[in-house]
Amino acid sequence: MFTKTEMKLIDRQYFVVQKETLFHIRLKSKNTEHIWDIESKSVFWGKRSLVVHHKHKETAPFHVQPGFHPRTIMEAQELIKNHDKWHLNGRKSSF
Repeated sequence: MFTKTEMKLIDRQYFVVQKETLFHIRLKSKNTEHIWDIESKSVFWGKRSLVVHHKHKETAPFHVQPGFHPRTIMEAQELIKNHDKWHLNGRKSSF
């Protein structure tokens, strides 16, 4: 479950917030216009699991973003911003 404190941590300069509930935060990147749904899952051994869903257009279905396993809203936003950089760089690896 997301707290009000966590919801205040959303970078509203970078994202348009489309939805905020106790279990889902849906963000739209102002840079790529990709839509991200961050879902708060169950807590196991004192740690919450966040699942990040992603789609490129409003009309497209969501898919789980592979390799994204953030534990906090701040981590999720950083992963999304890094994905945006990669996408805007022509989808080239920075390695």
